[in-house]
Amino acid sequence: MNGGGTLPKSNESQIKRPTQETRRKRVYKTVSVLVTANNFGISLDGRELHTPSRSKLLTPSRALAEAICDEWNSQGDFIDPGTMPLTKLLNTATDRIGPDPATVIAGLLSYFDTDLLCYRAEDPVDLVELQSSVWQSVLDWLNEVHDINLSVGTGLMPLTHEAAAHGRAEAFLMDCNVAKLTGVQAIAGLTASLSLGFALVEQHLSGSEVARAATLDETWQMEKWGEDQEGLDRVAILASDVLAVESFLKLNM
Repeated sequence: MNGGGTLPKSNESQIKRPTQETRRKRVYKTVSVLVTANNFGISLDGRELHTPSRSKLLTPSRALAEAICDEWNSQGDFIDPGTMPLTKLLNTATDRIGPDPATVIAGLLSYFDTDLLCYRAEDPVDLVELQSSVWQSVLDWLNEVHDINLSVGTGLMPLTHEAAAHGRAEAFLMDCNVAKLTGVQAIAGLTASLSLGFALVEQHLSGSEVARAATLDETWQMEKWGEDQEGLDRVAILASDVLAVESFLKLNM
């Protein structure tokens, strides 16, 4: 973190964008919504789409199924998973979140003591004030609405939040349905912040506000010292990914 604040590394790996060499060639022609008794699936040339674990890709939301159809319809000669975030999120919900939410929740709680919003810069003053203005308002909301009080610090020492905060965060996650838990997990992985995941699924922050908070340090640096294309690309990719999670959540309502 800039200015003396230190954020422990996220345990998520870097997002890798597929190249054309790693994409599958498109072999299907038609994409349509498949109506089942209680859910909606996706059909490619009349064949039902499955997840990587070979489960049927199903959702109770027709709107989400239609949006996923649009992703598959928009593919060119090659299938580019990087342009199919809703498909990826539903795959994750089906293969990982739904079958074992307890393991997912345990993994999410490991983000708690390393939450991005809790690790602040010591200087310069304008960055300190910006972090306080944007980040503290989220933590204040979390405390006021959910009684989850997170500590804030600067420097090299890792933080440890009180056990009661962990317990209430766990209770919040246990109350989430599969779609919301998928959303929290995705945002935590993208932003290294569980609190931003809570804020998005509770609609306290919009997707664009979450992306701004998550890239606050980087955008501040570029405004201060000048833009660079690599930094701009990172900010844009993260914003796009966060907005996809927001769309996934809204389509599941």
